[in-house]
Amino acid sequence: MTNKKFLILAILLILLLSISVIKFAGEKSEIPPEYKTRQPFELRELSSEEYAKAKEEFLELMHTHDPKFALTELRERVKTDNALFRSCHALVHEIGHAAYEKYGDFAEAVRYQDEICNSGYLHGIIETHFSKSADVFTAMKTVCSPYPIGKYLSWECYHGVGHGVMYYTSNDLPKSLELCDRYESFFARTNCANGVFMENFNTDQKLHPSKFLKKSDPFYPCQEQASRHKDDCYLYAPTYYLSLHKNDYVGALKWCEGAELPSYQLICARGVGSQAIKENINTSKLVEEICMSHKSAQVGSCINGMVGLFINHYGSLEPARKLCEQLEPSNRQTCYFAIRLSSGLFN
Repeated sequence: MTNKKFLILAILLILLLSISVIKFAGEKSEIPPEYKTRQPFELRELSSEEYAKAKEEFLELMHTHDPKFALTELRERVKTDNALFRSCHALVHEIGHAAYEKYGDFAEAVRYQDEICNSGYLHGIIETHFSKSADVFTAMKTVCSPYPIGKYLSWECYHGVGHGVMYYTSNDLPKSLELCDRYESFFARTNCANGVFMENFNTDQKLHPSKFLKKSDPFYPCQEQASRHKDDCYLYAPTYYLSLHKNDYVGALKWCEGAELPSYQLICARGVGSQAIKENINTSKLVEEICMSHKSAQVGSCINGMVGLFINHYGSLEPARKLCEQLEPSNRQTCYFAIRLSSGLFN
């Protein structure tokens, strides 16, 4: 109950902080000319052929050396290659899958854990572990035991379980949420569900299709979810919108206004900020400009999502503190507040 009260309070504070940004900006600002100028150059992504080549290269490094070697090499490369970075989470998932196959043992594969790219390596291991399990719920009950409940690695693990059960159920969203709900811990239930929605909206519709996506309504299936799941659904819905409207972050912020309630509209804006920095982590000022390009009430939520993803990418608060120093003065309060919200995971 304490965790739930904290979560509700945190959401209310985020909404209040988002509204307060109105003091620093007008109701609507123009899209910065830098955004228009840089977009064709900054937002390139890997082609299918380039992705296949990168995958082959990093899996070869993993097999020739070990997963840590491959992950370290990827960490260095994405610092200067934004197109590679945009595929980073998918690539570390692939390395996680292959590591499990190489060692044939969950604990051995986890020895090489690295938080790079939102801990996709751990998610990939969990997915493969579940795919080979005769009783997925038995596996779910023990897979995150090594990590102290309420801490960052525990959060990533239960989030990874959400990815894993979607993998196991072939993207059966209701079944996956039902499996998450079997956890006794509120922390485990909510973070598992968070991973389920991320997987649903991120899924490759050619290789791992989901019935719970609609091109005609990218918000689907958020409105029909139980109230306890709606926040996570609206948080990740922008991922699917942006897969249909590549790089149209400003359009995504406007689209968020169509969510069923103002609180969900702000959570959606938070998801846009998260996805924008996920795809452009080497150009954080560009993402800040995107966040500031639409209605001022959304700015705080968008910045909050940007900072939260930044923390998850590095698995550390320190890079986010440096990020705050680079932002406009009107956004620094929001940035530091987002860090405080996550600080409990690292204490």
